[in-house]
Amino acid sequence: MYEDKRAAVFERKVKVFNDVYKNTRKSYSKITKLLYDEIINTPGVIDQFKQAKDAGPEKQKNIRLSLYKLLIPTYESLKSINIRQLHFHLPNVSSFLRFHKPEKYGDSLVGIRHSLEIVNKEKRYVEGFEEGRIYNGFRYVYPLFDEEKRHIGSVETSLSFKALSNDIEETLGDEIDFILKKSIVERKVWEDEKSHYIMSHINHSYMHEKGDEYIPIMYKYQQINQSISKEVTQKMQNQKGFCISKEKTTVTFIPISNVEGDKNAAYLISYENCEEISSIEKDALTLLVISTLILLILSMLIFVVLQKISKINEIATYDSLTGTYNRNTMNELLEYELERIERKQKPLSILYIDIDDFKPVNDKYGHEKGDFVLKKVVELMLQKLRKSDRLGRWGGEEFLVMLPETDEEEAVLVAEKLREVISMGDYAMPRELTCSFGVATYRDAEDLDSLIARADRYLYKAKKEGKNRVVSHF
Repeated sequence: MYEDKRAAVFERKVKVFNDVYKNTRKSYSKITKLLYDEIINTPGVIDQFKQAKDAGPEKQKNIRLSLYKLLIPTYESLKSINIRQLHFHLPNVSSFLRFHKPEKYGDSLVGIRHSLEIVNKEKRYVEGFEEGRIYNGFRYVYPLFDEEKRHIGSVETSLSFKALSNDIEETLGDEIDFILKKSIVERKVWEDEKSHYIMSHINHSYMHEKGDEYIPIMYKYQQINQSISKEVTQKMQNQKGFCISKEKTTVTFIPISNVEGDKNAAYLISYENCEEISSIEKDALTLLVISTLILLILSMLIFVVLQKISKINEIATYDSLTGTYNRNTMNELLEYELERIERKQKPLSILYIDIDDFKPVNDKYGHEKGDFVLKKVVELMLQKLRKSDRLGRWGGEEFLVMLPETDEEEAVLVAEKLREVISMGDYAMPRELTCSFGVATYRDAEDLDSLIARADRYLYKAKKEGKNRVVSHF
């Protein structure tokens, strides 16, 4: 009976540990997706990086420096949320720019980074654990394409075991350690980086990564690790999670698969005081206590994940450069407004806006000036819009304005005011800047795609007729 109860507790501990690990990883996966959508896969970055694959050494050096200056603030922000790597690669799977070691580049990662080979060969997203030349961790690798959908390389971020362990510790309250397979470290890590690893007491086929937070844990539980080493080594062969109780301490192991398919390339290890385990012999109610604790832990996990999601919701709502709504948010606002006006029989108009001849601004004055112009145009438009109006960046130099309870005649007047204030703006450059406007007003039973398409057609007509004008019909 005691063995059955203890086995049930161990099984639940493994499940909880594994659930916390998976959900923590998922929260970071969402963050890296937002990073890719809102910052990396943007014209400012792509326009620079797309030139790298065919450039000579000197031009590559300039591109590398330009990308570094552009994205170093983003990289510093990533480090504050435990994402420690931002790394660009060329299509031949060679390193182009490591933000954590910008002086090291040009080395081939073929045979070292399986994830990069998959991404650059199959041109698809890959995530998972993988050892690297310097760092091990959970990689999030995206293929990159230029505006004509031509493959130009890849980019990755990574989450360290240290960061993952810290988050799990906050959720579970246990002490967390991790070990990596020695053969992987010896095969992949640069020689001058191998000193950052030390042999594990728990299984000599694995290693610890040196660090102020990890080595003390290893030595704190050295006697326990050595005493359970034989049993642990045997259980690891099953490549499944397991739990062992020793000297009032419960030690739980979760195997970590790598991108190459090694199912126990690494292990997360949890150390927890387990006096409640020994008390199972005397009190069967302990199982109820354990179940309650597990429910509390799961509640804490949900709370932690919701906190992380709330932090990135703001990033997911607004355009990172201009502070206006992004395209996804504008779509949601427009869909909601269409439903509302159909019920209340109120008019709705939209303005589709494009900055005239914007590309020469970037080409002649640089992307910093282009970014300044975009923000200035937004600032001027917000001065003329009502609180109920909604302004969003639709893409590049295109914007969309939603005007609730506004008919076509009123919308044209608003567009003219915006056109005028933009054309009179001071952009600190020796050329005027103007915008063209397409104005569309909702028609009965019209869907959102149709409404936007009409505004787009009117904008095209405005462009064709000479730009710096407002068009609301053919």
